Amino acid sequence: MNSHNCLLIVDDEPFVRDTLEMLLAPEGYQIVFAQNGQEALQKSEELMPDLILLDVMMPLMDGFETCERLRANPKLAEVPIMMLTALDDRESRLRGIEAGADDFLTKPVDRVELRARIRAILRLNRYRRLLTERSRFEWVIEQLEDGFLLLSDGNVICYINSAARSYLNLSKDNEMAEGFLQQVDKHYQREPAIAWENWPTANITSLPRYLVRPETNQDQPLWLQVNVLEFTSAQVKEQLVHLRDVTEKMLLQRQMWSFHVMVSHKLRTPLNALTVLPVLTQKDMVLSSEDAQSLLKTVQTATDRLQKQLIEVLQYVDSSSLLKLNTSYSLAAFPSLLTTVQNELEIKTVTLFIDDSLQEKTLVFSQEGMELVLRELLSNAKKFHPAHSPQIEISIKPVDAQKISLSVSDNGQHLPTEALTKVWSPYFQNEKFVSGEMQGMGLGLTMVAKLIWGTGGTCHVYNRDQAGIRVELILPLA
Repeated sequence: MNSHNCLLIVDDEPFVRDTLEMLLAPEGYQIVFAQNGQEALQKSEELMPDLILLDVMMPLMDGFETCERLRANPKLAEVPIMMLTALDDRESRLRGIEAGADDFLTKPVDRVELRARIRAILRLNRYRRLLTERSRFEWVIEQLEDGFLLLSDGNVICYINSAARSYLNLSKDNEMAEGFLQQVDKHYQREPAIAWENWPTANITSLPRYLVRPETNQDQPLWLQVNVLEFTSAQVKEQLVHLRDVTEKMLLQRQMWSFHVMVSHKLRTPLNALTVLPVLTQKDMVLSSEDAQSLLKTVQTATDRLQKQLIEVLQYVDSSSLLKLNTSYSLAAFPSLLTTVQNELEIKTVTLFIDDSLQEKTLVFSQEGMELVLRELLSNAKKFHPAHSPQIEISIKPVDAQKISLSVSDNGQHLPTEALTKVWSPYFQNEKFVSGEMQGMGLGLTMVAKLIWGTGGTCHVYNRDQAGIRVELILPLA
């Protein structure tokens, strides 16, 4: 029984209408009546019935004319029509077919046959509508720049639009048989890994799912955000997967973060030095004195440095360096960079170990990127240390012939278990776990993760046995 199907019964005889209602009511249909052809046209327009049972012999406008006028209406042209006639001759049936009827029943109707025919017509009409809707859906989906796939059991590709084919580099239909995840893993990293653990079921973390095609010397990274709608159809679990290109958004976030970090650290030192200016304006200060001259020299040095730094900032903004590709980074330059960042952040104790086999190796990473990552990790170590004076250990070791491990450990506080999986999430703020405060925007570690993922690496954070945490970055060698 289907309570959603609407049947319009058109017959001028009340007895026939009552009989048909008695026969069809147990089927659960919504039944509406019309007494003549004109009323049938009006009610069909209003109700859009799923099936019209149309009597042939009616006054003023017979069933044939009514059928022709229904078919002439674009809105009603596809509504199935079953003609009920007492005329059991070939000519009448041919005329009905020419008028647009889909089926015929001869009066008096057989109850079982009537019900069976109606069910068959409604089933075929439902299938036709599904085909029409799918055709429209596919046309619309093909025009979109976003990728869409229909999967079965999270991996079998049942449908894929042109944009998704392009993203997954699927040029032949036989490649679809390999499966969605197999095609994804040929070209992308699934990040963050924890968000993909329960694929394709609902994401139990607050982290969005990404597919990341790593950056190269020729191409920027490609970021696809993945959303999935899971549903059950005909006892089969299916998933509608949406692939959205968010590369521009990711690069913009990276630019903003890079600019913020650079400006913050380049301008802080010279601006701090200028705080001595009020001392020089004191009434008892003799500008020719040795102390005054020393202060003036400090101000002059700070002013010269501030001017130089501002020029660098303006050049940075005006140049295309915000979008420059990762080139390479020699690990031989790492000790010098570490010393610079350590001094600027005023961290006393930092030890470094680099495996001898890596001294001459080069990473698929940029100087700018390495400085940003190092500055962020050391800043956090100082920020979250109870005395703001951490002891930091940095080690760089080989993982295999293609990758190295860069780990940064401190002796601060442990992170709660739930925080370990969320530190890479945008706007996650660990201060509420450590100090109860909510400071900053919480974008630093997110941007570290995006830098690492964008170059084909991975990132992890662990609690150390005694105190503090260890951040491990796995980076590809050039």
